Amino acid sequence: MKRKKNIILIFIILCFNFTVNCRSLNSHVFIDTYLLYKKSQIETYLLYKKSQKELKNKRFNNMIVILEHIKNNNVTHFNDDKIRIHLIYGYYKTNNFNMAIKNIKEFLNNYPNHPNTDYAEYIKCLINIQLDKNIFLKNLLKDYYKRDLNHSIYTFLQLKKFINKYPYSLYLPNAKKHLLCLKNHLSEYDLQILKFYFFRQEYISVISRGQEMLQKYPETKSARIALKYMQKSYNSLKMFDISKKISKIIILNDVSS
Repeated sequence: MKRKKNIILIFIILCFNFTVNCRSLNSHVFIDTYLLYKKSQIETYLLYKKSQKELKNKRFNNMIVILEHIKNNNVTHFNDDKIRIHLIYGYYKTNNFNMAIKNIKEFLNNYPNHPNTDYAEYIKCLINIQLDKNIFLKNLLKDYYKRDLNHSIYTFLQLKKFINKYPYSLYLPNAKKHLLCLKNHLSEYDLQILKFYFFRQEYISVISRGQEMLQKYPETKSARIALKYMQKSYNSLKMFDISKKISKIIILNDVSS
């Protein structure tokens, strides 16, 4: 019986020692992990500060290299949202639009309710505007009726969507200016088509195109000029009553071709 008690006592002592050793080991592991975490956090912070210095000096390529390194090794998720925002801007400024769009999509997916979603979507609009300008310059020497306006129309719709979605955005005034420029561009294209119809004496087509312009781009100069061609078309079709009404609108708007 005494021998049995001794065996039990030895077993209890062994269990106690094992438990103490395990706790000690876990404590060391926890401390090591914590120190590694803090070291990583400090290194990330210093790199981030360096990237901000590069941004301030407009060395965007250097900034991108640093931020991409942080993004790919950011185990602490330090300033992840800000890093992505700066990458969007950096890629936009270096005309790397594919990477900018990629980062915009990632940012919006990861932070759908972030206060800077309007900024990300505004940069996307600016990229589309720049791409539209590139397409326009490429097609500058082509006849107007051969030009592809699909991208211009897409950009126009994206700007309208942005304005409707973010009515209180800081970027709203600029978005409206860009939208007006696009309206002028698209309405000028429509006016050239309208003139083409007029000189071919296709007066019904002139009137139809003019009505469409007045509906879509009422504030543009091209839409107001279209009124004169509509008036002449109504006269040619002997629809004098409508022609007189349009004449009054022309006088009120001080239209000059």
